[in-house]
This record gives sequence, structure tokens and C-alpha cells, in this order.
Amino acid sequence: MKNKKLVATLAVLGLLAAALILWRQFSGPHVNLRPSAAVGAVLAEELGRLLGGPGKVVILSRQSAHEGPDATRERVTALTAALQSHAMLKLAGTEIMPRAAGGMMDMGGVTEEQFLAAAEKYPDAKAIVVFGGLPPCSQALAEKLNTGSLKAVAVCGYGPTVRRWLESKALAIAVVPRMEDLPAGTPAPKTPQEWFQREFEIITPETVEQRPY
Repeated sequence: MKNKKLVATLAVLGLLAAALILWRQFSGPHVNLRPSAAVGAVLAEELGRLLGGPGKVVILSRQSAHEGPDATRERVTALTAALQSHAMLKLAGTEIMPRAAGGMMDMGGVTEEQFLAAAEKYPDAKAIVVFGGLPPCSQALAEKLNTGSLKAVAVCGYGPTVRRWLESKALAIAVVPRMEDLPAGTPAPKTPQEWFQREFEIITPETVEQRPY
């Protein structure tokens, strides 16, 4: 009898161990998407101020690399929702660029051809929001954005390419990861604006010269 109880107990423990292994394998790490969701709400406000009136907005993003929680996907979804409820702004369209085929070099950015194609597809749009890396700021891109009514906004990393976009005034707003920690004692974030400020900052052509590089 004791042997049977021991075997039954070991079997139950074995099943529990197997279940724990499967749970760890498929649940993956917890991802806090609240800062990414806040990007959409804050961007809608910034776009409203940038355009100063009614306007249509185009979203240009890269295809997600995997299923499940994804920061870029969450940002696109949040901005889409914010535009749908905005009093002055409307979503003109969303263009999701495919990722490079397997084996090809992929830097995760949007090409100049993809940017121009999206701008030409929505000629009445007043802003295009890029979620991803920007291509080098060519003379053709700079002229199109500086002479027309279309404003470019990017949610991306910060580096020399983005700085050149801002210095040429081809990029109106860059939302980039926060470069400095918040002051000690800053309260825990509660509102979308506070979540945004914890993780991101906004750089414009007027403020880019304040950056150390």
C-alpha cells in the first residue's frame, strides 16, 4: 500500500514539474506595454499642436518580428485608437512594411522608397508617423518635406541619422528613448503622460542643438 501511495505521489509531482516547465517555456517574460500605449495618446496631442487644425495622418510601420506582446504593435494600436477619437485629426491609412526575407540584411528601418510611396499614396495627408528607423535624409526627402504641407514624425532610436533629419527640419518631431534618468523621488507613473515621460522624450528641430551629440 505504501509503495502505491509513493508511486502516486511521484506521478503527481512529475506532472506538476512538467506543467511548470511548459508554463515557463510558453508564457515568456512579462512585458510592460503601458509606456508604449502612452506613446499613442501623447503623439495624438503633439500632432494636434503641430498641425494646428484638422488633418489626416498616415501611419508607416514595420511588420512585427514575432507574435505576442510587441512594443511597436502596441504603439501603432494606441495611436490608431487616439486618432479615431480625436476631434480634429483622422487616420488616412496605415502602411505595414514587410520585413526582409530570411537571410537578407535587415536594419529594421523604413526605406526612402517606402516613405515616398506612402506619402504619394495619401496626397491629402498632413502628417506621416514612422514607427521604425529612418533612412538617410536625402535632398529629395528634405525638399519634399520642407516645401510641402506634409509633416514627418518618427518614433525611433536616436542617432546621427535622426539628428540630420531634425537639423534639416525635414523631421518635425522625434520620439526617442529617454536619455537621462528621471530625478530621484519622482512618483510612480499613473497617467499616460507620466508613463511617456518615464520612458521617452521629444526632440524637435528647435531643441536638437541641446543634445550632446
